[in-house]
Amino acid sequence: MKLKQISLALCGLGLATVTLANDNQRIAQLEAQLKAMQSQIEELKKTQKQEIAQLQDQVTAQGKEAVVVGDLPNSYRLASGDTSIRVYGIAEYNVVRESKGSNADSDYSTFMPYAPLRGTPEAARKGQTYSHARTSRIGVEASTPTQYGQLIAKIEGDFNNDPRTGNSAVYGDLRNIYTQQATNSYNFRLRHAYVQLGPWLAGQSWSTFMDLDATPEVVDFNGPIGGTFIRQPQLRYTYATPNYGNFTAALENSVSYVLDPTGSASTAGFAKSPDLIVRWDKAFTQGSLSLRAVSHEHRVDGSMQLGAGASRVVDESRRGYGVSLSGVYRFTDNDQISFIATGGEGIGRYFNYIEGAGYNANTNQITMEKALGLVIGYQHKFSETLRMNLVYGGQRHYDNAYTDWARANGLDSGRFGVNRQVQQFHVGTIWNPVKYVDIGAEYIYGLRETLAGQRGDMSRINLMARYNFN
Repeated sequence: MKLKQISLALCGLGLATVTLANDNQRIAQLEAQLKAMQSQIEELKKTQKQEIAQLQDQVTAQGKEAVVVGDLPNSYRLASGDTSIRVYGIAEYNVVRESKGSNADSDYSTFMPYAPLRGTPEAARKGQTYSHARTSRIGVEASTPTQYGQLIAKIEGDFNNDPRTGNSAVYGDLRNIYTQQATNSYNFRLRHAYVQLGPWLAGQSWSTFMDLDATPEVVDFNGPIGGTFIRQPQLRYTYATPNYGNFTAALENSVSYVLDPTGSASTAGFAKSPDLIVRWDKAFTQGSLSLRAVSHEHRVDGSMQLGAGASRVVDESRRGYGVSLSGVYRFTDNDQISFIATGGEGIGRYFNYIEGAGYNANTNQITMEKALGLVIGYQHKFSETLRMNLVYGGQRHYDNAYTDWARANGLDSGRFGVNRQVQQFHVGTIWNPVKYVDIGAEYIYGLRETLAGQRGDMSRINLMARYNFN
């Protein structure tokens, strides 16, 4: 019995030994697997660190070169701070065919107030063709956030300065020939240069008296006669209301332009006070309205030429005024009409185009021209890429002391004489074959009549190709 128990014990011990050996083997296998996994984990960590380091290097490199979207449309933010900047402009090419009455020596674009009169040598010159790229422009706009709102600055210019215009008395009609015979170079010209913070604007821009939104779109650079087209230095404040529109007041650059009895601009012109302009604008669901008024000074302070070598020291002043009502009405998604009605006495350069004022030596007073102008434009969009524009512009001068003075001094006739009325008609299309590109074609016809009843007309075609970059 005792022997059996011993045998059983020995068997159990053997089984335990075998089991223990198997467990040790499994443990060794598990330890080996664990070491292998640890080795794989370490290798994976090492690989991940390398990949993360490479990714960080890429992000750092890209961050140095990345373009961050700015606050202005199509702008980017400078790396040195919060300032956003935008570079924009146009590259433009124009071809002009004057079929009746060459006016290119007076202005490369339409300028009906000085168009050649019938029966003159200038009117007999027909069929002139010329081209230019001088209306191309470039500009820079910047914006920086401040505690008072966005501070915006803008500088823009084009190449529309004839380098010999200042010597026109010497070169006459040859000034354009001298420019074009070699390089066709034109001087850079300032258009806009201003800063704007909240409701305040200081610098040079479109005059507050001009309604750019209601100005019809045309291919011709000058556009129709009878409205306002002027840029000048100014200090402007706008008070915006949610329900009653915007109310604006501005002090703008003053220029006293007074003709002497010979018809020349007097060098004694001397304005002492800035031009004052007030304005109201209101936008509606289908358009907008704008009402404006201007008051400015005509002053002569110095030696005034009277003709035949005679002169007189004069110190006289008179204020001119002008009012304008304009608007846009969109009666369908593809059709809109715009209008600008402008008038005044002594409105001067705020009217495109009259002289404004003259010195009457007999009464020792400044006389002021009285005129009314109307611009009407209609636009129809055939598609998203093709639109047509029909535009009329006209102005009429009314009899008063100024017209009497002009007749008395022989300024009522001739190419540079005072006009009774001027009219222009524009019919054109603009096509956008690809984004940012405009292809335009326009026919223009104009009529002119002086105070003495002399008449002149012109007819031209203007072709244009333009690339807009923002």
